[in-house]
Amino acid sequence: MRALMRQPALHFLLIGLMLYFYQGYREETALRKLEALDQETVQRLQDDFIRQTGRLPTEAQLQLLTQQELDSRMLYAEALRRNFHRDDQVVLQRLLRDANFLGLTGTDEEKIRTAIELGLHESDEVIRRRMIQRMEKHAQSALQKTPTEEDLSELYTEEESRWQIPARYSFEQIFFSSDRDGDAEQRASEMLAALQRGAEPGAAGDPFLHGRQFAARSLQDMTFMFGAAFSDAVAAEGPPQQQWFGPVPSAYGYHLLYVEDIAPQRQRSLEEVKPKLAQIWREQQQREQLNNYIQELRQRYVVVEGGES
Repeated sequence: MRALMRQPALHFLLIGLMLYFYQGYREETALRKLEALDQETVQRLQDDFIRQTGRLPTEAQLQLLTQQELDSRMLYAEALRRNFHRDDQVVLQRLLRDANFLGLTGTDEEKIRTAIELGLHESDEVIRRRMIQRMEKHAQSALQKTPTEEDLSELYTEEESRWQIPARYSFEQIFFSSDRDGDAEQRASEMLAALQRGAEPGAAGDPFLHGRQFAARSLQDMTFMFGAAFSDAVAAEGPPQQQWFGPVPSAYGYHLLYVEDIAPQRQRSLEEVKPKLAQIWREQQQREQLNNYIQELRQRYVVVEGGES
């Protein structure tokens, strides 16, 4: 063993290994540079926000949008640094498509290699999104997949109101349109009086887009179909069952209602919502895992103004 330790070849091997691991350590811990967003990009972020919300972003909102864009670029840069673009089939097929579009020649492998050398992957938005997805999955790869019973019970309690099933109404309606001749409310009142005297509804009223019969509809459903005035009136009436009442106003005119059944509001049990709770728990864990990874990654990147070396 002593003779082996005195061999120069072993010394060179050990020194080489030390240098290799040291170089890897330096590359892993060295600060990486990320170019600051230019004014054109910041303006684009602001314009996108205005299109989506109809208003200007506040200073805090604009800073958040800017940070999110920098984080996306950081994840993309990290994916390239890890060479994820060289073994991802979606990226490779995209690069091959780009290479064929440009008329590059050679085997598929040669075309892809040339495309990477030309930096085509750096200007392809599909590849950029794919690389960011790969990094997000990489960040979440150590995530615990299955929540415990305690996890689910705690989440159920935190969001208890979420599991309430609202009251649901099954009813028939007769519609009287405000667009037809005559006063719609008066026509509805006259028909209600006839029904209360024992007349049959038959085909009374005007055609309605959503039909005449409605089963197990919540007040929110009614708001969507008839407008807020209708659902507010139904809620305020505490509608009687098995008899015609109204007129009930809507965004379109007036209605007479015959409520056949009301299923009261109830709370869904923990057992009922366990699958949904497990999904919510996993999504929360994924967001937390990704946020933690991004926070760690920010420590390894420094934002520099364009042109700095």
